Formats: sequence, structure tokens, C-alpha cells
Amino acid sequence: MKLKTGRIKNTLRRYTTIGSAIDTLRNKRVAFLDPEKWDDRNDAEFMRLYREKMKLASLKALCCTESGETYHHWKVFTQSADGCCIDFEKKPLLHSIKTDDDYFYASMDYVRLDEMKDAKYTISDLPFLKRAGFKPELEYRIIYTGECGEGAHFMPIELRWIKRIVLNPWLPPSVAKSIAETLVEASGDPEFKVASSKLTNSQLWIKWGKRIAKQAAEGTNPREE
Repeated sequence: MKLKTGRIKNTLRRYTTIGSAIDTLRNKRVAFLDPEKWDDRNDAEFMRLYREKMKLASLKALCCTESGETYHHWKVFTQSADGCCIDFEKKPLLHSIKTDDDYFYASMDYVRLDEMKDAKYTISDLPFLKRAGFKPELEYRIIYTGECGEGAHFMPIELRWIKRIVLNPWLPPSVAKSIAETLVEASGDPEFKVASSKLTNSQLWIKWGKRIAKQAAEGTNPREE
């Protein structure tokens, strides 16, 4: 069976730190960060070129994904045991900034190096271009070009736009429980949804593995059932 890898609907997933998630809940805001500190220097340079050519006072970005949960996203975009994922409702989040000229947003376009020579991209495309090797990220980016200090830019949000927060799969259950309680308290809503990822430790997945092993020992083929 082939795994489907398309973009999920009406959800922007923001991988971040648990501390940042607490700040989002308590202050009803989300942080846009400086591209200069990004690990992908190609991406950082495109953002610098855009800021320079457009003569912008600042340029900050909020990088999300429209991908389902992957091990890659946890490892690359969080600090392992300090990571979490905030699931935002895409439509109301974008609608809140639709008429604000300081914000721009789009899904990223992933391009091979040999395609760039004949490409018809313009300066406005630079913040939304990445090399093809990053395509599995399925990134959706929001950029802010308004006045901002040297630190982060904070965009105000409504907590009802958050579907849930998912904790990373490496937290011990007791620690995950305490963090979940802290997040719920910070939200001010006792019904706020916090879940723990089971990507690397799913009892259901292990159950099916044991079932396959048992059937093999009994000389049966689970595909024939």
C-alpha cells in the first residue's frame, strides 16, 4: 500500500519549542523569526536578497507545514524532547491578515537546480522558493515585512484557531502529563486539546507487528485473510 503524501486540508502545523507554545497560549500570539539564523543558507540568502531589493526595514517569517506527522519534521524542526507541534486552522489564521499589506503568504515552490536557468520567477517569488530536496517538508510560509525591532515579530491570534498541540514522542509519560496540564492551564480552557505523539512508540503498531510474527510462526499468511 502506497502512503499518501499530499497536503492536509485547512491545517498549518507549526513545529516549535514547548516554551514557545506556552508563550503563544498565554499571550495569544505567534512568533515570526529572523531568516538570518536559518540552517538552510540558500533560503536565508534568498530572503536577504528579497529584503534588500524591496528595501524593507525588516523581514520575519513563520514557517509551517501542511504535511502529516513525520519523523523528519520532529528531528529537524524541534529540539527533540523540548519540541511540540501546534496545529492551527489555516483559514481563520490567514483571513486575519488578508487585508494587511505587511503580510504575505504562500506554499513553498520546490525547484531543481537545473530548472532555475529557464524559470520565469520574479523578485516576489524569492521568499517562497526552495531547492527540490526540501519538497517533503511541504512548507507553507507567512512573511512579515512591517516595522520590527531586531527580535521576533509577534502576530496576534485567537486561541480558537488552535486545533490542538501535540507533544514530541520522546517525553516520558509522567513528564508529558505535567506539560499537558501546563499547556491546558495556559490556554485558560479546560477542554483545550493536548496529545502526545506515538510516532516512535505506538502500542497499536507493535500489536500489529506481533500479530504478523504470530501468524508467521503458525504458518499462515496475514495477506491471505
